[in-house]
Amino acid sequence: MSQANLGAVKVQERPAVPQIAGQRKIKFLFLAGVVVLIALAAIGIEMRSSRKKPIQRQTNETVAVTVTVVHPQKASIAIPVLPGQTEAYTDAPIFAQTSGYLKKWSFDIGAKVKAGDVLAEIDTPEVDQELAQAQAQLKVAQAALNLSEVTDHRSQDLFRRKVIAAEDLDTAVDTYRENEAIVMADQANINQLEALEGFKTIRAPFTGIVTARNTDIGAYIASGSGAQLFRMQQTSPLRVYVSVPQSFAKMVKIGTEGDLKLDEFPGRNFVGHVTNTASAIDPTSRTLLTELQVPNETGELFPGAYALIRLQVHDDTGTVSIPSNALLFRSEGTTVGVVDADSKVEIRKITISLNLGDTLEISQGLSVTDQVIVNPSDSLGNGMTVKFLNQKQPSKE
Repeated sequence: MSQANLGAVKVQERPAVPQIAGQRKIKFLFLAGVVVLIALAAIGIEMRSSRKKPIQRQTNETVAVTVTVVHPQKASIAIPVLPGQTEAYTDAPIFAQTSGYLKKWSFDIGAKVKAGDVLAEIDTPEVDQELAQAQAQLKVAQAALNLSEVTDHRSQDLFRRKVIAAEDLDTAVDTYRENEAIVMADQANINQLEALEGFKTIRAPFTGIVTARNTDIGAYIASGSGAQLFRMQQTSPLRVYVSVPQSFAKMVKIGTEGDLKLDEFPGRNFVGHVTNTASAIDPTSRTLLTELQVPNETGELFPGAYALIRLQVHDDTGTVSIPSNALLFRSEGTTVGVVDADSKVEIRKITISLNLGDTLEISQGLSVTDQVIVNPSDSLGNGMTVKFLNQKQPSKE
Protein backbone atom coordinates (compact mmCIF):
# COMPACT_ATOMS: atom_id res chain seq x y z
CA MET A 1 0.00 0.00 0.00
CA SER A 2 1.24 3.44 -0.87
CA GLN A 3 1.84 6.19 1.55
CA ALA A 4 -0.79 8.26 -0.10
CA ASN A 5 -3.37 5.62 0.64
CA LEU A 6 -2.24 5.31 4.23
CA GLY A 7 -2.65 8.98 4.73
CA ALA A 8 -6.04 8.89 3.29
CA VAL A 9 -7.11 6.15 5.66
CA LYS A 10 -5.87 8.07 8.62
CA VAL A 11 -7.77 11.18 7.57
CA GLN A 12 -11.03 9.20 7.39
CA GLU A 13 -10.72 7.38 10.79
CA ARG A 14 -9.87 10.38 13.00
CA PRO A 15 -13.27 12.23 13.05
CA ALA A 16 -15.24 9.04 14.02
CA VAL A 17 -14.34 9.33 17.71
CA PRO A 18 -15.80 12.80 18.35
CA GLN A 19 -18.97 11.91 16.38
CA ILE A 20 -19.80 8.95 18.65
CA ALA A 21 -19.17 11.02 21.75
CA GLY A 22 -21.49 13.71 20.47
CA GLN A 23 -24.28 11.25 19.90
CA ARG A 24 -23.95 9.91 23.41
CA LYS A 25 -24.06 13.40 24.83
CA ILE A 26 -27.21 14.21 22.88
CA LYS A 27 -28.85 10.99 24.14
CA PHE A 28 -27.99 11.81 27.72
CA LEU A 29 -29.34 15.32 27.44
CA PHE A 30 -32.57 13.99 25.92
CA LEU A 31 -33.08 11.43 28.70
CA ALA A 32 -32.39 14.05 31.33
CA GLY A 33 -34.92 16.35 29.74
CA VAL A 34 -37.53 13.61 29.71
CA VAL A 35 -36.95 12.91 33.42
CA VAL A 36 -37.23 16.59 34.24
CA LEU A 37 -40.45 16.88 32.25
CA ILE A 38 -41.92 13.81 33.99
CA ALA A 39 -41.01 15.24 37.41
CA LEU A 40 -42.51 18.60 36.54
CA ALA A 41 -45.69 16.90 35.29
CA ALA A 42 -46.02 14.87 38.51
CA ILE A 43 -45.56 17.98 40.60
CA GLY A 44 -48.15 19.82 38.53
CA ILE A 45 -50.67 16.97 38.81
CA GLU A 46 -50.22 16.81 42.58
CA MET A 47 -50.67 20.56 42.93
CA ARG A 48 -53.74 20.51 40.70
CA SER A 49 -55.24 17.57 42.64
CA SER A 50 -54.72 19.32 45.97
CA ARG A 51 -56.41 22.43 44.58
CA LYS A 52 -59.23 20.41 43.00
CA LYS A 53 -60.41 18.72 46.26
CA PRO A 54 -61.90 21.82 47.95
CA ILE A 55 -63.22 23.00 44.61
CA GLN A 56 -64.93 19.62 44.04
CA ARG A 57 -66.36 19.67 47.57
CA GLN A 58 -67.70 23.15 47.01
CA THR A 59 -69.14 22.10 43.64
CA ASN A 60 -70.91 19.07 45.18
CA GLU A 61 -72.45 21.26 47.85
CA THR A 62 -73.58 23.72 45.23
CA VAL A 63 -75.05 20.99 43.01
CA ALA A 64 -77.08 19.35 45.90
CA VAL A 65 -80.81 19.94 45.24
CA THR A 66 -83.05 21.40 47.96
CA VAL A 67 -86.29 19.43 48.34
CA THR A 68 -89.36 19.22 50.55
CA VAL A 69 -90.44 15.80 51.80
CA VAL A 70 -93.55 14.35 53.40
CA HIS A 71 -94.27 11.06 55.11
CA PRO A 72 -97.07 8.95 53.57
CA GLN A 73 -100.15 8.77 55.73
CA LYS A 74 -102.15 5.66 56.46
CA ALA A 75 -105.03 5.86 54.01
CA SER A 76 -108.70 5.98 54.94
CA ILE A 77 -111.27 4.12 52.89
CA ALA A 78 -113.36 6.65 51.01
CA ILE A 79 -116.86 5.75 52.19
CA PRO A 80 -119.37 8.07 50.55
CA VAL A 81 -121.29 10.58 52.63
CA LEU A 82 -124.39 8.84 53.97
CA PRO A 83 -127.72 10.30 55.11
CA GLY A 84 -128.70 9.79 58.73
CA GLN A 85 -131.10 10.95 61.39
CA THR A 86 -130.57 12.14 64.92
CA GLU A 87 -132.66 10.69 67.72
CA ALA A 88 -132.90 11.25 71.44
CA TYR A 89 -130.86 8.96 73.63
CA THR A 90 -134.03 8.28 75.63
CA ASP A 91 -137.56 9.08 74.43
CA ALA A 92 -140.42 8.30 76.80
CA PRO A 93 -144.14 9.13 76.84
CA ILE A 94 -145.58 9.89 80.29
CA PHE A 95 -148.96 8.28 81.13
CA ALA A 96 -151.22 8.45 84.18
CA GLN A 97 -151.45 5.39 86.44
CA THR A 98 -154.48 6.63 88.33
CA SER A 99 -157.82 8.19 87.43
CA GLY A 100 -158.85 11.73 88.33
CA TYR A 101 -158.66 15.35 87.28
CA LEU A 102 -155.47 17.29 86.52
CA LYS A 103 -154.91 19.57 89.44
CA LYS A 104 -151.86 21.44 88.06
CA TRP A 105 -148.88 21.07 85.74
CA SER A 106 -145.44 22.54 86.38
CA PHE A 107 -143.48 22.37 83.09
CA ASP A 108 -144.37 23.15 79.50
CA ILE A 109 -142.69 22.08 76.25
CA GLY A 110 -139.00 22.91 75.96
CA ALA A 111 -138.50 22.94 79.72
CA LYS A 112 -135.34 21.29 81.02
CA VAL A 113 -136.13 19.09 83.99
CA LYS A 114 -134.17 16.83 86.31
CA ALA A 115 -135.05 13.33 87.34
CA GLY A 116 -137.66 13.44 90.11
CA ASP A 117 -139.04 16.90 89.31
CA VAL A 118 -142.84 17.14 89.64
CA LEU A 119 -144.43 17.50 86.22
CA ALA A 120 -148.10 17.54 87.35
CA GLU A 121 -150.51 16.60 90.13
CA ILE A 122 -153.81 14.75 89.76
CA ASP A 123 -156.84 15.09 92.04
CA THR A 124 -158.31 11.58 92.58
CA PRO A 125 -161.52 11.74 94.70
CA GLU A 126 -162.64 8.26 93.66
CA VAL A 127 -159.36 6.67 94.63
CA ASP A 128 -159.35 8.59 97.88
CA GLN A 129 -162.82 7.20 98.71
CA GLU A 130 -161.88 3.67 97.78
CA LEU A 131 -158.84 3.90 100.00
CA ALA A 132 -160.88 5.13 102.95
CA GLN A 133 -163.39 2.30 102.46
CA ALA A 134 -160.64 -0.28 102.21
CA GLN A 135 -159.04 0.97 105.39
CA ALA A 136 -162.40 0.64 107.19
CA GLN A 137 -162.86 -2.89 105.89
CA LEU A 138 -159.43 -3.74 107.14
CA LYS A 139 -160.34 -2.61 110.62
CA VAL A 140 -163.46 -4.82 110.59
CA ALA A 141 -161.45 -7.78 109.35
CA GLN A 142 -158.80 -7.16 111.99
CA ALA A 143 -161.45 -7.16 114.74
CA ALA A 144 -162.90 -10.45 113.46
CA LEU A 145 -159.40 -11.91 113.35
CA ASN A 146 -158.74 -10.92 116.96
CA LEU A 147 -162.00 -12.57 118.10
CA SER A 148 -161.33 -15.76 116.13
CA GLU A 149 -157.83 -15.91 117.62
CA VAL A 150 -159.23 -15.81 121.19
CA THR A 151 -161.85 -18.43 120.28
CA ASP A 152 -159.16 -20.70 118.79
CA HIS A 153 -157.05 -20.56 121.93
CA ARG A 154 -160.10 -21.26 124.17
CA SER A 155 -161.21 -24.17 122.00
CA GLN A 156 -157.79 -25.80 122.21
CA ASP A 157 -157.86 -25.55 126.01
CA LEU A 158 -161.40 -27.03 126.21
CA PHE A 159 -160.43 -29.82 123.82
CA ARG A 160 -157.44 -30.80 125.99
CA ARG A 161 -159.83 -31.03 128.98
CA LYS A 162 -162.20 -33.02 126.77
CA VAL A 163 -165.01 -30.54 127.20
CA ILE A 164 -165.66 -30.10 123.44
CA ALA A 165 -165.44 -32.48 120.55
CA ALA A 166 -162.74 -32.44 117.88
CA GLU A 167 -165.19 -31.03 115.32
CA ASP A 168 -165.71 -27.88 117.42
CA LEU A 169 -161.95 -27.37 117.66
CA ASP A 170 -161.58 -27.72 113.87
CA THR A 171 -164.31 -25.13 113.32
CA ALA A 172 -162.57 -22.63 115.59
CA VAL A 173 -159.21 -23.20 113.85
CA ASP A 174 -160.75 -22.77 110.37
CA THR A 175 -162.51 -19.57 111.41
CA TYR A 176 -159.24 -18.11 112.68
CA ARG A 177 -157.38 -18.96 109.48
CA GLU A 178 -160.17 -17.57 107.31
CA ASN A 179 -160.18 -14.25 109.16
CA GLU A 180 -156.41 -14.11 108.91
CA ALA A 181 -156.62 -14.47 105.10
CA ILE A 182 -159.30 -11.76 104.94
CA VAL A 183 -157.02 -9.35 106.79
CA MET A 184 -154.16 -10.09 104.39
CA ALA A 185 -156.44 -9.51 101.36
CA ASP A 186 -157.75 -6.23 102.75
CA GLN A 187 -154.18 -5.09 103.44
CA ALA A 188 -153.17 -5.92 99.86
CA ASN A 189 -156.10 -3.88 98.57
CA ILE A 190 -155.00 -0.93 100.68
CA ASN A 191 -151.45 -1.24 99.38
CA GLN A 192 -152.72 -1.10 95.82
CA LEU A 193 -154.83 1.98 96.49
CA GLU A 194 -151.95 3.67 98.26
CA ALA A 195 -149.78 3.01 95.21
CA LEU A 196 -152.43 4.67 93.07
CA GLU A 197 -152.41 7.56 95.49
CA GLY A 198 -148.67 7.83 94.90
CA PHE A 199 -149.32 8.21 91.17
CA LYS A 200 -151.28 11.37 91.87
CA THR A 201 -147.91 13.12 91.59
CA ILE A 202 -146.31 12.71 88.15
CA ARG A 203 -142.52 12.99 88.24
CA ALA A 204 -139.82 13.17 85.56
CA PRO A 205 -138.27 9.70 85.12
CA PHE A 206 -134.92 11.10 83.92
CA THR A 207 -133.10 14.35 83.25
CA GLY A 208 -134.13 15.76 79.91
CA ILE A 209 -136.46 18.07 78.02
CA VAL A 210 -140.25 18.14 77.94
CA THR A 211 -141.12 17.87 74.26
CA ALA A 212 -144.92 17.51 74.54
CA ARG A 213 -147.75 18.38 76.97
CA ASN A 214 -151.11 16.93 76.01
CA THR A 215 -153.26 17.85 79.01
CA ASP A 216 -154.40 20.87 80.98
CA ILE A 217 -155.85 21.80 84.35
CA GLY A 218 -159.27 20.24 84.96
CA ALA A 219 -158.97 17.58 82.25
CA TYR A 220 -160.25 14.15 83.26
CA ILE A 221 -157.57 11.51 83.21
CA ALA A 222 -158.57 7.86 82.95
CA SER A 223 -156.03 5.30 84.04
CA GLY A 224 -155.20 2.83 81.24
CA SER A 225 -156.84 4.91 78.52
CA GLY A 226 -153.54 5.32 76.63
CA ALA A 227 -153.74 9.11 76.74
CA GLN A 228 -150.25 10.58 76.78
CA LEU A 229 -149.90 13.43 79.29
CA PHE A 230 -146.27 14.44 78.60
CA ARG A 231 -143.36 13.35 76.47
CA MET A 232 -139.73 13.63 77.54
CA GLN A 233 -136.45 13.19 75.69
CA GLN A 234 -132.86 12.93 76.83
CA THR A 235 -130.70 14.68 74.22
CA SER A 236 -127.23 14.41 75.72
CA PRO A 237 -125.69 12.34 74.27
CA LEU A 238 -127.60 12.17 71.01
CA ARG A 239 -128.08 9.01 68.95
CA VAL A 240 -127.50 9.09 65.19
CA TYR A 241 -128.70 6.27 62.95
CA VAL A 242 -127.22 5.64 59.51
CA SER A 243 -127.56 2.78 57.02
CA VAL A 244 -124.13 1.67 55.78
CA PRO A 245 -124.03 -0.07 52.35
CA GLN A 246 -123.21 -3.77 52.44
CA SER A 247 -119.87 -3.28 50.64
CA PHE A 248 -118.57 -1.23 53.58
CA ALA A 249 -120.33 -3.08 56.39
CA LYS A 250 -117.34 -5.22 57.43
CA MET A 251 -115.22 -2.08 57.91
CA VAL A 252 -117.53 -0.51 60.49
CA LYS A 253 -116.31 -1.29 63.98
CA ILE A 254 -117.32 -0.16 67.46
CA GLY A 255 -115.49 3.09 68.12
CA THR A 256 -115.25 4.15 64.47
CA GLU A 257 -115.29 7.93 64.19
CA GLY A 258 -117.91 9.74 62.12
CA ASP A 259 -118.27 13.40 61.10
CA LEU A 260 -121.76 14.92 61.05
CA LYS A 261 -122.85 17.91 59.00
CA LEU A 262 -126.22 19.62 59.32
CA ASP A 263 -127.65 22.32 57.09
CA GLU A 264 -128.44 24.57 60.04
CA PHE A 265 -124.75 24.59 61.03
CA PRO A 266 -122.85 25.44 57.81
CA GLY A 267 -119.12 24.91 57.99
CA ARG A 268 -119.26 22.93 61.23
CA ASN A 269 -118.51 19.28 61.90
CA PHE A 270 -119.82 17.32 64.86
CA VAL A 271 -117.80 14.27 65.82
CA GLY A 272 -119.48 11.05 66.93
CA HIS A 273 -118.43 7.43 67.43
CA VAL A 274 -120.07 4.14 66.51
CA THR A 275 -121.56 2.47 69.60
CA ASN A 276 -123.74 -0.27 68.09
CA THR A 277 -124.56 -2.01 64.84
CA ALA A 278 -127.42 -4.32 63.94
CA SER A 279 -124.87 -7.06 63.07
CA ALA A 280 -127.18 -8.06 60.23
CA ILE A 281 -127.77 -6.81 56.68
CA ASP A 282 -131.26 -5.57 55.92
CA PRO A 283 -132.40 -7.80 53.01
CA THR A 284 -134.55 -5.02 51.58
CA SER A 285 -132.01 -2.18 51.47
CA ARG A 286 -128.81 -4.29 51.67
CA THR A 287 -127.49 -1.99 54.37
CA LEU A 288 -126.22 -2.29 57.94
CA LEU A 289 -128.07 -0.20 60.52
CA THR A 290 -125.41 1.62 62.53
CA GLU A 291 -125.76 3.77 65.63
CA LEU A 292 -123.41 6.60 66.57
CA GLN A 293 -123.44 8.79 69.66
CA VAL A 294 -122.62 12.49 69.59
CA PRO A 295 -121.93 14.54 72.75
CA ASN A 296 -124.54 17.27 72.97
CA GLU A 297 -123.92 19.01 76.27
CA THR A 298 -125.08 22.37 74.92
CA GLY A 299 -128.28 20.90 73.50
CA GLU A 300 -127.81 22.71 70.17
CA LEU A 301 -128.48 19.52 68.20
CA PHE A 302 -132.13 18.50 68.07
CA PRO A 303 -133.54 14.98 67.82
CA GLY A 304 -135.22 14.07 64.55
CA ALA A 305 -132.87 16.19 62.41
CA TYR A 306 -131.49 15.15 59.01
CA ALA A 307 -127.69 14.85 58.93
CA LEU A 308 -124.93 13.81 56.55
CA ILE A 309 -122.40 11.38 58.02
CA ARG A 310 -118.94 10.47 56.79
CA LEU A 311 -117.47 7.46 58.57
CA GLN A 312 -113.68 7.55 59.00
CA VAL A 313 -113.02 3.89 58.32
CA HIS A 314 -109.36 2.80 58.28
CA ASP A 315 -108.17 -0.24 56.34
CA ASP A 316 -105.49 -2.75 57.38
CA THR A 317 -104.11 -3.47 53.88
CA GLY A 318 -101.07 -1.19 54.12
CA THR A 319 -102.48 1.41 51.76
CA VAL A 320 -100.99 4.89 52.25
CA SER A 321 -101.82 8.29 50.83
CA ILE A 322 -99.48 10.94 49.40
CA PRO A 323 -100.03 14.31 47.71
CA SER A 324 -100.61 14.02 43.98
CA ASN A 325 -97.80 16.53 43.30
CA ALA A 326 -95.23 13.93 44.38
CA LEU A 327 -95.52 11.92 41.16
CA LEU A 328 -92.73 11.46 38.63
CA PHE A 329 -93.59 10.19 35.16
CA ARG A 330 -90.73 8.13 33.78
CA SER A 331 -90.32 5.51 31.08
CA GLU A 332 -90.44 2.74 33.69
CA GLY A 333 -93.89 3.89 34.86
CA THR A 334 -95.33 5.92 37.70
CA THR A 335 -92.64 6.70 40.28
CA VAL A 336 -91.79 8.96 43.20
CA GLY A 337 -88.55 10.23 44.67
CA VAL A 338 -87.69 8.80 48.09
CA VAL A 339 -84.85 10.17 50.26
CA ASP A 340 -82.90 7.65 52.33
CA ALA A 341 -81.01 8.18 55.60
CA ASP A 342 -77.89 9.30 53.67
CA SER A 343 -79.84 12.05 51.89
CA LYS A 344 -79.60 10.09 48.63
CA VAL A 345 -82.48 9.92 46.18
CA GLU A 346 -84.11 6.66 45.12
CA ILE A 347 -86.54 6.69 42.22
CA ARG A 348 -89.13 4.15 43.34
CA LYS A 349 -91.95 2.65 41.31
CA ILE A 350 -95.38 2.71 42.95
CA THR A 351 -98.90 1.35 42.36
CA ILE A 352 -101.82 3.77 42.61
CA SER A 353 -105.01 2.17 43.91
CA LEU A 354 -107.20 5.28 44.00
CA ASN A 355 -106.89 8.83 42.66
CA LEU A 356 -108.73 11.32 44.86
CA GLY A 357 -107.53 14.42 43.06
CA ASP A 358 -105.30 16.19 45.58
CA THR A 359 -104.21 12.92 47.15
CA LEU A 360 -103.34 9.47 45.86
CA GLU A 361 -103.80 6.16 47.62
CA ILE A 362 -100.77 3.90 47.09
CA SER A 363 -101.16 0.16 47.52
CA GLN A 364 -97.55 -0.87 46.76
CA GLY A 365 -94.14 0.76 46.92
CA LEU A 366 -94.37 3.03 49.96
CA SER A 367 -94.69 2.87 53.73
CA VAL A 368 -95.43 5.48 56.39
CA THR A 369 -91.72 5.72 57.28
CA ASP A 370 -90.57 6.80 53.81
CA GLN A 371 -89.61 10.38 52.97
CA VAL A 372 -91.30 11.28 49.69
CA ILE A 373 -90.23 14.35 47.71
CA VAL A 374 -93.05 16.71 46.73
CA ASN A 375 -92.87 18.91 43.64
CA PRO A 376 -89.82 16.97 42.36
CA SER A 377 -87.63 18.31 39.55
CA ASP A 378 -87.62 16.50 36.22
CA SER A 379 -83.83 16.20 36.55
CA LEU A 380 -84.12 14.19 39.78
CA GLY A 381 -82.15 10.96 39.52
CA ASN A 382 -81.03 7.93 41.49
CA GLY A 383 -78.14 8.58 43.88
CA MET A 384 -78.51 12.36 43.76
CA THR A 385 -77.69 14.09 47.05
CA VAL A 386 -80.40 16.45 48.33
CA LYS A 387 -80.92 18.94 51.10
CA PHE A 388 -84.12 19.39 53.10
CA LEU A 389 -86.02 22.64 53.00
CA ASN A 390 -86.81 23.94 56.53
CA GLN A 391 -85.93 20.56 57.94
CA LYS A 392 -82.82 19.10 59.48
CA GLN A 393 -81.18 16.47 57.32
CA PRO A 394 -81.51 12.90 58.56
CA SER A 395 -78.56 11.59 60.52
CA LYS A 396 -76.15 9.28 58.66
CA GLU A 397 -75.60 7.11 61.68
